[in-house]
Amino acid sequence: MHRLLLLLLTSLALLTLRMDSGAGALRATHPALAALPAELVWAWERPEDLRWLPLDVGVAYVASSVLLQGEDARVYRRASALLLAAGAARVPVLHVDMSWRRPPALSEAQSRRVADELLRLAAQANRKVVQLDFEVRRSQRPFLARTIGAIRARLDPSIALSVTALASWCLDDYWLHDIAADEVVPMAFRMGPAQHALRARLLHQGGFTRARCGAAIGFSSDEPMMAVREGRRYYFSPQAWSAARWQALRSTPRSTIPSR
Repeated sequence: MHRLLLLLLTSLALLTLRMDSGAGALRATHPALAALPAELVWAWERPEDLRWLPLDVGVAYVASSVLLQGEDARVYRRASALLLAAGAARVPVLHVDMSWRRPPALSEAQSRRVADELLRLAAQANRKVVQLDFEVRRSQRPFLARTIGAIRARLDPSIALSVTALASWCLDDYWLHDIAADEVVPMAFRMGPAQHALRARLLHQGGFTRARCGAAIGFSSDEPMMAVREGRRYYFSPQAWSAARWQALRSTPRSTIPSR
């Protein structure tokens, strides 16, 4: 009996070690994320009729936007129509913009306003997952990290916090190792002047290999798809979604990992 217990404890320790260390390792999955569909489309702030979408595909939709400028944090609630089938998995997204004309103060009040709005959106999440879409400059990263930490500390433990990330944040410019999110979604599109080299690298690696970046990935419908290891896929479209656009995306062959 004691030997059996020791064996079970050892197996559990090895499993935990695998999940928390090494390139491409995945941390323990939040129960709400484990129950989320493997594929979701992003519905941006524009009219979208997604009632045709298969029920095994979820929708991460911009529910609110926050503009940070100067000392202000202006909240804009979704104004565009969003039509979904009954029972569709809904992930509310809070999109945050930084003003370039009036750089934000990055104050505690602004961080709290972002957190307040995301917590409000959590009530709309029928699958207990909310997402923060927030791109920042290098100097603004501490503010983003603090804000994510404040959100996670206040959010009900049963609700998972997903955050989007630039592809570079999950490659050589990796800084997300201590981020308090439950899911990081690196966006493998619009990757800038070096995008061809980055795509080749991702194909060679089989996706993002950093520990916090290996569980999900974001693609765009107007850029080639990649065959990668990531489990959950989010799809962005620069134009309104349609059944024809979705079918075209699904039927497009994925670029595959080159043979070694």
